[in-house]
Amino acid sequence: MPSLTGTLLGSAQAGSLNPLLSPDGYHIAAIYPYTVSDTPIAVRGAHVYTPDIQVPAQRSLIATKVPSYFEDYYFRIHVRPNRINLGSLASEQSRNIEVWNAYLTANTLSAIEVEGGEGMTLLEPAPAPTIFGANEARQYTLAVTPNGPPTVNARFEFIFALDSATLRATGQRIVGWIFAPDWSQPVIERLEWLTQVMESHSGKEQRVRLRTGARRSLEYSLLLGTHRERVRLENLLHAWQARVFGLPLWPQVQVTSQMIYVGALSLPIDSANKDFIVGGLVGLVLGSDSEFAEVTEVQTNTLVLKSPLEKSWPPGTKLLPVKPARLQGELKLDYLNDAIVQTRARFQLEETWQEEPITEPLQYRDFPVLMTPSNWRENIDTEYSRKLIELDYLTGRRAFDDFSGVGRMRRAHHFLLVGRATIAGFKTWLATRAGKLKPFWLPSFQADLALTRPIGAFDSAISVDNRAFAANGGARIGRRDILIATTTGQNYFRRITGATELTNTTESLGLDKVLGEAVLPSQIRHITFMQLVRLDSDAVEIAHHTDQLAEVSLTLRSLKDNT
Repeated sequence: MPSLTGTLLGSAQAGSLNPLLSPDGYHIAAIYPYTVSDTPIAVRGAHVYTPDIQVPAQRSLIATKVPSYFEDYYFRIHVRPNRINLGSLASEQSRNIEVWNAYLTANTLSAIEVEGGEGMTLLEPAPAPTIFGANEARQYTLAVTPNGPPTVNARFEFIFALDSATLRATGQRIVGWIFAPDWSQPVIERLEWLTQVMESHSGKEQRVRLRTGARRSLEYSLLLGTHRERVRLENLLHAWQARVFGLPLWPQVQVTSQMIYVGALSLPIDSANKDFIVGGLVGLVLGSDSEFAEVTEVQTNTLVLKSPLEKSWPPGTKLLPVKPARLQGELKLDYLNDAIVQTRARFQLEETWQEEPITEPLQYRDFPVLMTPSNWRENIDTEYSRKLIELDYLTGRRAFDDFSGVGRMRRAHHFLLVGRATIAGFKTWLATRAGKLKPFWLPSFQADLALTRPIGAFDSAISVDNRAFAANGGARIGRRDILIATTTGQNYFRRITGATELTNTTESLGLDKVLGEAVLPSQIRHITFMQLVRLDSDAVEIAHHTDQLAEVSLTLRSLKDNT
C-alpha cells in the first residue's frame, strides 16, 4: 500500500476544528481499498479478452407528473368573474367581465351562446367570430335593464376553437312601490326572531336560537284620492302582486333641500341611523314620480351611486332606503267613491335583519339592567301565575303540586322613542335581546320600599316601612334584588340577604354590600324590586307615528334565576 502525504483541514471560521464532524474526518486513508488489478497480465501474441462485466437489466418505473401553477392558469379560457349576483334590479346596471385566452397560441372565438338573457345585453369589443391572440384578454360589459322576467338566471357560453367558458348572471327584478303611507295611522315595523324554549319541571329554562336574524315586515295604510293614483295601484297589482317590490322604508325618509341634477353620481344625505348599505338601493320619490339607484359607497353625508341619475330632482324630493319585499296575503281595496281608495298593505322584506349586538355597560350579576322607565301614558298590565299541577280523581279531594316553587310574572313595558338616534338605539337593544333568547334585569320603577331612616355609609342593613315583606317569606327569587335610585343620579344595585320585622311600622333588611356613602331619605327617588326577565314573544312591533316618533309595547316574562 502506498504512503500518501496529506494535510489536516481545519474549520473555515475562527481557526478551530468543527466539533460536529466525525473523528474519521481527521484521518488520511485511501478512498477505496487497493486490490490486485482485474486486468490480465499482458502476454505476447494474440489473445482474446472477455471482461467479466455484468450489465444490470433495464427497469420499468411508474411515475406521476407533478402539476404546477402553469397548468392552473394556461391552456384554458378564463372568464372573470364567471358568476355575477345582480341582487335586486330596480334600475339599469352594468358589470365588467374579462375574457382571457390563456393558450400560448391564437384561439378563435366562434360564437357566444345566450340562454335566459331577456333584458340583458353583452357589449363586445369585437363581434364573434374573432381571433384572440396568444395570452390575450379582452373586456366585455354586461348591461342589465329592469325590463324582463322577474327572476334573472342567464347563461353566456363563450365557444372557442380550443375550449369554452361560461358566465352566469342571477338576480331578481323589482318594481318600486312608491305609494306613501297615510300617517293618520302609524306605520308598523315588525321584527321577529325564532327561539326554542325548553322549560324543566323546576321552572328553569334552556333557550336555543333557531334563526340568525330577524324577519322584518312593514305594514301601513294607504289613501289614494285621484283616478291616476288609483289606476296605477290597480295596474301594479295586476302585473306584480306575486313578485318582488322595491319598498321604501318610509320611517327613514329625508327630504332634500337642494337641487339634484341629472347625471349626478352622489346624493347629499344624512346616512346616520338609516338602513343604507353598499349594494343596496336608494329611492328618490316626488309625488308619483320615482327613480331608484344602486349605492356603491355610504359616507356620513353622501351616498355614492353606481350609475348617473337619469332625471333631475327639485328640492322637496324624498330620499329613502329601498328594500326588496313581497306583499303578504290578499290586499283588500275599499272604494270610498269612484276615485278614492283605501287599503292596508303588509310587506315581508326579503332580507333578514341582522344588527350587531351591543355590549351593555350597566351590568348586575352578569346580566344587563334596563334603566328606561315604562311610559305611563298606557296602563301597565301585570299577571302573576304559578306552575301548578292539579291531581283530581273526582271522588275525593284534589291535590296540587307547585313544581317550581316560584311565582311567575308577565308584565307590560311601554317605550316612547323620540328621534332617529333613539329609535335606532332601541332596535340595536332588541337585536341584542334576539327575541326570547337573552334575559335582563327589569326594575319595577315603583316605590316598592320606603326608607324610614338614613343609611350610613357602612350600614349592612336598611330600615324600611313595614309592608309585610318579612311576614311573607322575605328575600326570595323575584323579591330579593333591589335598585336604590337617588335624586343625584346615583344607582345602587343590592341583594337582600335577610328581613326582620322590628315593629308594626318598621322592617330591617340586610344587604349583601354596604353603599359606601351616607344617603338620607330625602335623597331617595325610589327603592324598587328587580326581576330577571326576558321577552315573552319573539315578535316585536314598532309603531312609527312619524319618522322621528315611535312607540313600542313589550310583554316581559320573569325567570327563575340562579344568580
